[in-house]
Amino acid sequence: MDGDTSALPAIVGKAGLAAAAALMLALAGCASPSSTFYTLTDATNATGSAAANATNATTGTAAPATPYALEVSPVAVPEQVDRPQIVVTRGGGRVDILEESRWAAPLKTELTSTISRNLTQRLGAMDVYGLPRADGLAVYRVSTSVQRFESTPGEQAALTAVWSVRKVPGDIVLTCRFSGTEPAASGIADVVAAQRKLVDRLADGIGNAIATSAQGATPRCQN
Repeated sequence: MDGDTSALPAIVGKAGLAAAAALMLALAGCASPSSTFYTLTDATNATGSAAANATNATTGTAAPATPYALEVSPVAVPEQVDRPQIVVTRGGGRVDILEESRWAAPLKTELTSTISRNLTQRLGAMDVYGLPRADGLAVYRVSTSVQRFESTPGEQAALTAVWSVRKVPGDIVLTCRFSGTEPAASGIADVVAAQRKLVDRLADGIGNAIATSAQGATPRCQN
């Protein structure tokens, strides 16, 4: 072959680097954006609780013990929203599954832990679900089935659930239905905050029933 070929390796090397750089840029452009994670637990309450626990530890005091415990069973949720992604409702019966906005834990876990946390903080009782307990200890068993968990940005959040409380040992059984809505702005964080308020209201109704029963009165349903 005629001509000077001494520059070919350098040319090929530069072309290879350019191709590799172009490929890396293309892959970066195709990469999925990072997800934002949300929780139904109120961070303000969690911070306040942590501060109170720290104060108790320092002063040697503790919250008054209750003569009963709780068993908060896993919450049942509709299959349509039982996924890691947050599901929002749009007009015309359309729903969007938001890949970039996700729950910090499965939704049923978020709901269960939030209800349990609210009840234990409100009542001062332990949640002993799945744990052995002392014989003779009264236990209030809480079961919750969510029938509607709807989030509509710019409009509202809606929650409908049926819950029951049973005292063991004993024959006190109360089954109630909760249904509520909260206004929500257009942001996903706003919708989550609205759902958090609804779950707090749901837990308040359950807590009131347990507290009433523990005081020897007959609990009644309230929304």
